[in-house]
Amino acid sequence: MKFSDLAWAAFIHYYKSRGDRKYVKLFRDTAFISKLREAPWDVPYEEFETKILSGFLNSIGLRLPVGKRGGNILAEIIKLRRQTSSLQSICLLDCDLSNEDLLQNIRQIYDGLSSVDGLWVTGISKIAHTLNESLFVVLDLKTSKYFGLRGQADDYIKWLGIAKQRALEVTKDFQSLGLPGSPEVFLSEKLGHSNYGCHKSLARFIDEYLWLTTSENLPIPPNWTPSLL
Repeated sequence: MKFSDLAWAAFIHYYKSRGDRKYVKLFRDTAFISKLREAPWDVPYEEFETKILSGFLNSIGLRLPVGKRGGNILAEIIKLRRQTSSLQSICLLDCDLSNEDLLQNIRQIYDGLSSVDGLWVTGISKIAHTLNESLFVVLDLKTSKYFGLRGQADDYIKWLGIAKQRALEVTKDFQSLGLPGSPEVFLSEKLGHSNYGCHKSLARFIDEYLWLTTSENLPIPPNWTPSLL
């Protein structure tokens, strides 16, 4: 996979999602994100419902009812604090998917979130993404089916392996081009996300590429662009 493929996907996703405004709004709120990760017991349920359920989960096609189920999600995040804390410094690019301690933490996070009634693979992976957007890659049902994944914790680990391989390829190609910084910083700045205080992770950009090419079945790069006129 080439960096140009990732850049095209980021460009197309930017317009398809209207600038990914709701995502940017959530992740630029670093005070809330930090509190959710470091002291989730201090997050008021009303704030969690507004910013995570209504603002993030339900904004991208997931219709998870608010109320009791949302409270259960926050309660589960609190219970998983030890596991999520142990992964805070780990990103997709450098995660060792042969490390059994790391894998066990990922399994416990996935299984814990999947125990919440009404939360399936897309919601599980989106919640996990809010807890570490540099490691956890969102996975939707169509993409899961495309790769033959069945929605279990070990299937999600396979998904991280698929995404990591793309991340390694993109990073290697990016470096060979002699571009400044890193792929995610470069794209965040070029697309203007950085101007709003959001620096998207490489895991997020990989998610956008795989979603467009597998779930939306769009060719990347496009078969035709206005520059060909």
